Amino acid sequence: MGDIFRNLTAVGAGSPQVKLANRLATSKKLPEEYAGDPDADRLFICEGDWACGMLLKNNIEIRMFFVCPERREAQENAEKLIGVMKAAKETYAISEKTCARISDRDGADYCFIIAVMPKRKLSDIKLNANMTGVVLDGQEQPGNIGAILRTVDACGGEFAVYVNRRCKITHPRLIRSSLGAAFTVPFVEADEDELFDWLEKNGFKAVVTDLTATKNYFDEDYSGRIAVVCGNEYKGISPVWREKKFSSTVIIPMLGSVESLNVGFAATLVCYESALRQKGVIKRG
Repeated sequence: MGDIFRNLTAVGAGSPQVKLANRLATSKKLPEEYAGDPDADRLFICEGDWACGMLLKNNIEIRMFFVCPERREAQENAEKLIGVMKAAKETYAISEKTCARISDRDGADYCFIIAVMPKRKLSDIKLNANMTGVVLDGQEQPGNIGAILRTVDACGGEFAVYVNRRCKITHPRLIRSSLGAAFTVPFVEADEDELFDWLEKNGFKAVVTDLTATKNYFDEDYSGRIAVVCGNEYKGISPVWREKKFSSTVIIPMLGSVESLNVGFAATLVCYESALRQKGVIKRG
């Protein structure tokens, strides 16, 4: 099966394709030639064959695929790579040295994919009577955002909405830390007013994690449509959430000396309480 790499065009570190891959991997400004590309702000890169299967399964548009044929893993997984090579608009062979140049971490993988993040709107979110989603309010750490998307997927949540954005939704660390949830969970960017109107119109309760709250998160009623609101890592939620009639503020009890949990851990606790335990999927006691 290693013969599938025989006729691939080889590109090096100085090629436009690898320069694009490197810019995406380091979250830097794209080359000028992409200024007119309508999808430029939604291009992202991920590495490893785990991503190949996730992208194919979720029908994500694949622009470029890079593979290092000299790596043992490429030969061993050649059959699995046929699908992504067929789906990619362009496929290139790269060297071990170029793999290391593209990757933003130690221990670069043997293949990389440049793809296009789907453009989603609030109106694309499918509504049902009992559902849980997450609102990310001004979060700026890509690893936290990716981890929360992973939580939403894991607990059967239906969506995530990002307001007051401070991080690119195509950031490579966000993609990697989500373990594919960035592809499987409808992830929408919206402005505050648009989101507030949508939540109120569709009968959502916003359960807001807030250090000033007095109600424990496990005492909240999570029936119906729930949007779990998680604030910025340093400043917390935007104060306007406390003013909304559809909001309910809750706090996670802290029994030690620290004031709060990491926002990703906090989101996990509340999402699981909403999506699983109080909707009857997991029984108490």
